[in-house]
Amino acid sequence: MEASCRDAHVFRLTSAEHEAIRNAFVDICYEPTGGRNYIQTIRTTAYRVFSERLLEKLESLKSDDASFCVFENLPVDETFGSPQHDADCLGFKNGYVSENVLVAFGSLIAEPYSIGHEGPKLVNDLVPHPEAATEYTGNGSEVELDLHTENAFQTYDSRGDTSPLALLLLGVRSDPHTEGPKTWVADAREALKALTDSEIKLLYGKHFIIRQPYRWRNTDEQSSETRLFPILSGPITLPRVTAAFYPDMVIPVDDAAKKAYAKFYDALKQVAHGTDIQPGRLVYVNNRFTLHSRDKFTPGFDANGHAWRWVQRLFLTNNLWNFRSFKKDGARIFSPVA
Repeated sequence: MEASCRDAHVFRLTSAEHEAIRNAFVDICYEPTGGRNYIQTIRTTAYRVFSERLLEKLESLKSDDASFCVFENLPVDETFGSPQHDADCLGFKNGYVSENVLVAFGSLIAEPYSIGHEGPKLVNDLVPHPEAATEYTGNGSEVELDLHTENAFQTYDSRGDTSPLALLLLGVRSDPHTEGPKTWVADAREALKALTDSEIKLLYGKHFIIRQPYRWRNTDEQSSETRLFPILSGPITLPRVTAAFYPDMVIPVDDAAKKAYAKFYDALKQVAHGTDIQPGRLVYVNNRFTLHSRDKFTPGFDANGHAWRWVQRLFLTNNLWNFRSFKKDGARIFSPVA
C-alpha cells in the first residue's frame, strides 16, 4: 500500500482562504442538534466566504465518480485537552471553529446528520477511551478498524437505505511526540480490476450475511441477520459496495464466495492510500464505493490524562427523508427504534 495520497486527491487551502474561513466561522455558535437556522447560517456563510475554486471542488464531490479528497490547511481551534464520552468540547478547546467548518463542508456537499448512539451531537468526537480500547469503534485503539464501508448493513435497512452517502473526518488535535495512526481509503473500482469476471459475479450474488455495526447491536432495533445480500450492486463502473473486513461483520456462505471476498480484500489493500489526520486536515470519503480503515495504535495522553488524538466526524446523506422511521433526538440526530 502507498504511504500517502496522490496529489490529484489533495486540495490545499491558501493562507488567505484559511484566514477568511476562520474569521467567518469563529463567532458562529455551534448548534449540536443541527437546527434549521444553524444549518442555514452555516450554508449562507460558506457560500459568501468560500473561494470560487473551493466551491467548485465541493460541488464536484457531488458527482458519483468522486472517490475521496484530502483538504489541507483548514482552520481549527486551539486545544488544551480532549473530551471523554459526551463532554462539551468547550471544556477542551477555545471555540467551535472545527465543528462549524465540518458542517459547512458537509452542508455544501449533501445533508449532515448523526445517529444517536454514535453521540448526541451532530459532529462526533473520536477520541481514544481507555475502557473502549478493544472496541471496533472510533473510540477504540488496540484493534485495527479494517477496511469497510460505513454502516454497510444499513444499505439494506427494510425502512430504506440509511447508510451514509459520505463521511468527513477532520483532525483537531494530535500527539506531538509521535505520528498518529494512518487512516486508509481504497477505491473499490480500482480493486475490482484485479478480479476475474467469475469472482466479480460472486460478489454481485446473494452469498453474504452482512451484520450490523457493533454499536447498532446494542440498540432496541436489531436485525435477525439471516438474509443473504450481495457485496456489489449497480453498474461495475459505479458500483455500490457494502463490505466490512473487520471481524464478525460479513460471513460468506460458501467457499467460492469466501475466496472471492478474500481476493477483493487483497486487491483493496493494494490500492489503498494512507494519511495521518493531523489538525487542519479533512478527509472526504465517498461511502458508495470507497472503503476506509484506521490502523491500531497506542494512544498518548497529556499531563492531565487527556488523549492527544482527537478527530471529529460528520456523516452525510442525500436526504433526511431516509430517517423518517427513526426517533428524532434533535433536528438531525436520529436513533433507530423498535
